[in-house]
Amino acid sequence: MTDKLYEATKKEVMSEHEEYVNADVPIEIWIERNKYLHQHIDMLTEELIKVRLDNKKLSKQIEDQIKQFRNTGGL
Repeated sequence: MTDKLYEATKKEVMSEHEEYVNADVPIEIWIERNKYLHQHIDMLTEELIKVRLDNKKLSKQIEDQIKQFRNTGGL
């Protein structure tokens, strides 16, 4: 008795063209989805950069406040 998964791994891998031909979804839809995903990744990247910059500003503010408290004897 042979394992079906093992037999499947012995077959050749399909090329990208063969995958598109055998796909249930037309290539135009894949292109649209890919475009949407790239836009979403770009948006998330920009948001992450803004959050990091904001985090640096807040860290600087906290450090300045701690220095001020230490200088005045609050801490």
